[in-house]
Amino acid sequence: MIDSLRLSISVDLFDQADILWLRSLQQKLSLSNFAGDVVKWTMLQGVKLPSWFDGFYIRIGSEITIEGSPKMYQGHNVTGPDNLLFACRSIVNHIFGRVFGLASWPDAGLWYLRRMDITQQFDFQSFEAFQCWSDTACGVSRGVRRASCEVSEKMMGFEGYGPARTLYIGKHSRYRAGKIYNKGAELSQHKPKVVSGHVDFCHELAQEFMTVGRFESVVRALYISDHAMDLGLVSDRLKGMDAGAYRENVLYYCQQIGVEAIVTKSKEPLILFPVSYLSEKLDLRQMWLDEFHYLFSTEAAMDDATLISRLCDVCPSESQAGKAFDFLRRVRTDGLSMARLGYSRSHWYNFRRWLNAAGVSDAQLQDGAPLVRVALDPVRIFEFRVESERLRLIQQAHAASVDGDVARLHREVFPRTVEVVARSA
Repeated sequence: MIDSLRLSISVDLFDQADILWLRSLQQKLSLSNFAGDVVKWTMLQGVKLPSWFDGFYIRIGSEITIEGSPKMYQGHNVTGPDNLLFACRSIVNHIFGRVFGLASWPDAGLWYLRRMDITQQFDFQSFEAFQCWSDTACGVSRGVRRASCEVSEKMMGFEGYGPARTLYIGKHSRYRAGKIYNKGAELSQHKPKVVSGHVDFCHELAQEFMTVGRFESVVRALYISDHAMDLGLVSDRLKGMDAGAYRENVLYYCQQIGVEAIVTKSKEPLILFPVSYLSEKLDLRQMWLDEFHYLFSTEAAMDDATLISRLCDVCPSESQAGKAFDFLRRVRTDGLSMARLGYSRSHWYNFRRWLNAAGVSDAQLQDGAPLVRVALDPVRIFEFRVESERLRLIQQAHAASVDGDVARLHREVFPRTVEVVARSA
């Protein structure tokens, strides 16, 4: 599912009276002198929403940038849309139609994608099983991308095992990152606003999802821009060009197929594609798998006889297949670090490559056993859906309260009057 989107578009596509009003709502950071007098404003902070409202981010400059998740229009983000265009349309229409009450705004397909969080969830049957899995995942690395761990001190005071632990993979990457955490622990910290006052209900909701592990892949615009060819967004005939010629030819290619891509004027220029085009071209399932596939083992249902047969198919000879299997048996008995001591660097990389090709994941090689001890097909993770009566009640309560919340927002936070628009002008 799509958990969060950051989108941008030129203000020129909006009615200018609407833009003047939206700009008047933005918070500004100001500089003051010793007397407390405001000298000048320094930075726009976007429109500030009250804590009682399901919020989102919006900033209005030469372009409008918004960021939000499905919880703004359905009351929670445990489940959400799988289609990029539908998710974008739901967020854009909610913000500018329902919340701000504009008469018109640009179609969702015209917006440009700045960031996308793709999320899948897996039921580990028990909280303890998820904790054991995440312990092992901390030791699994793919190149330089090793999971780092952060624990919420707030939760540590109540639970001795620290359920709010979050694993980050490439947290500070400019391209993409991964995040793994327990959904029940997250719900206990960030309660749906519409039911936040019902302590018992929120506790039961959190306990319901204590067995669920949530896997978020954060995909940034720079990753899509630099991997446009690999993602099937542009022709592979552009391969090998220098950066300047590549960007110029990408724009020309998009013009030929009727797509309005743009290149930003930032320090590190980005090629931005409209949501309507990305929704047709991007394989969200594969993008999520690219981030997390190495953490999931598929060999749990495979016995040793099957593994040896597969090794014979992928290794140059049967003797080398036998050596690769002997290496795996050493991993099972002595652990990976001790098993590697008896082999050269080249032998280790050959064994790893052959075992991977035969269906043994890097995750299993860390401790000699599958991380998830059931027959698991990674594709089936995408079929997982939460069927919860409590979530249905949250959505109903949110639908019943949103009109009143929006009316209060307009009445108390940003009433739109002719005087406000005129003063902004």
